[in-house]
Amino acid sequence: MEINYKKPVEKWGEVIYDCGHCRICSLADYHKIGEALTICPSGEYFGFEAYYPPGRNELVRGIIEGSVKPSNKALEVAFACQVCNGCNAMCKPHTYFGFSIKDHSALYEDLREALVLAGYIPEKHLEFGEWIEKDHNPYFETHESRFDWLEEGLTRKDAEVLYFTGCTSSYRQKNIAKATVNALNKAGVSFDVLREEEWCCGSPLLRTGQREKAIEVARHNVEAIKKRGIKTVVTSCAGCYRTLKVDYPILLGKRSVKFDVIHTSQLFVSMLDEKKVSLENMGLDVTYHDPCHLGRHMEVYDKAVYEEPRDVLGLIANIHEMPRNRENAWCCGSGGGVKSAFPDFALWTANERLKEVESVGVDTVVTACPFCVRNLGDANEVFNKKLKVVDLIELVEKTLK
Repeated sequence: MEINYKKPVEKWGEVIYDCGHCRICSLADYHKIGEALTICPSGEYFGFEAYYPPGRNELVRGIIEGSVKPSNKALEVAFACQVCNGCNAMCKPHTYFGFSIKDHSALYEDLREALVLAGYIPEKHLEFGEWIEKDHNPYFETHESRFDWLEEGLTRKDAEVLYFTGCTSSYRQKNIAKATVNALNKAGVSFDVLREEEWCCGSPLLRTGQREKAIEVARHNVEAIKKRGIKTVVTSCAGCYRTLKVDYPILLGKRSVKFDVIHTSQLFVSMLDEKKVSLENMGLDVTYHDPCHLGRHMEVYDKAVYEEPRDVLGLIANIHEMPRNRENAWCCGSGGGVKSAFPDFALWTANERLKEVESVGVDTVVTACPFCVRNLGDANEVFNKKLKVVDLIELVEKTLK
């Protein structure tokens, strides 16, 4: 039976014409500060219209109408994008003119799914997708080693709070996983982890058009969480946060997801407000990098997490904001499968962000996502920046009183 590869994008058939090709979506905060700061890494790096949002919108239109056929070039245009949703934040002010593209990230993920159905997917994405099916992580590691960083006696199996660690913290940024567990214990939070029952959250699959595989892992994780009687899931990863909180109810139905999902920054803001914990001010001068999956991606659903990390960090250090912050933040460069399929582009994007860190006169950038830490850290080494890249939970763990 012939596969209808157009199906994922057909629902965009009417609103795709609403794009006026004004290209304002490529400029950060244009309507407030009066200067043009770029926000689209893909367009800036590749330099052609096809790589800016209006060009991708034309690709979607062409596929729907049949004037553009899936090809290797279409693959590159569609997948050489972090799906950071910066374009969505900038286009949003024009919705009162009648524009109806409410979520560009959803549009571009559907575009990728269409190409995957047509047989066009970056080789690296296909490989990690198959590994997630086999060993439940995109890092080509064994499933058995997922929790080899966890010391005994730090969790409670009867807890109603679950720490969903995520693949990057489990396999690459183990310091973040350890800091989270230690911080939760210091704060007196009774919690557990899924251990062998935790699979990849599915974010790498969803962002790269591998929807059916994502549904499989989502279904598994939800069932594993249900069996434990968990009421609250805490995550230190922005990608896991967005996926569990927003995508799981979409993929499986709202009634299937009966637990709350919060980010570590939200948990500690709540505990600070209730005076259950306090933090020591270290007197550091830092800047804060907004993860796309905590901010702009969640803003679409009125759940953006911009202030909570700053509320926590502001008690520990002096925050010097970068020109592009909150919904106007420049992406770290790693998302949307870019780090695996287009590594040079990922590092270039991160380096542009590190230049902005340097521009505010600090040597430390704090963020709240292990994937951001990883890519910014990689660029810091490659480009010999000598900056410090730190996750917020690491500072929380050090300063908790």
